[in-house]
Amino acid sequence: MAFSDKIKAFVDQGLSTSKDILSKVGDKAQQWGELGVLKVEIIQLRSQAQKLTAKLGAEVYETLVEKGQHNVSRDSPAIKETLGQVEELETRINEKELLFKTKGGKEEDLKEE
Repeated sequence: MAFSDKIKAFVDQGLSTSKDILSKVGDKAQQWGELGVLKVEIIQLRSQAQKLTAKLGAEVYETLVEKGQHNVSRDSPAIKETLGQVEELETRINEKELLFKTKGGKEEDLKEE
């Protein structure tokens, strides 16, 4: 094999290896991007759930103290809608967390600091 043929073969091999590496890096970058988006969505949903939980507490307080009712149930008009919203958010959070884990995300990445 002539020297120029060896150089061409070396360059071709290098290009092939570079393409393979770039493909793998691109795949990993896409995975990290998807995980980042999911993490942001989970954090936003958790924040919404916290706000609704605080609202629920305020509605229970209003019903018991300010309106003077002696008890509150999950079917109380003031509670029912907010409780349903909290439960819906909980379901969405669980779905997003499961998706995050199936795409390679780690549980500790979702813990609040």
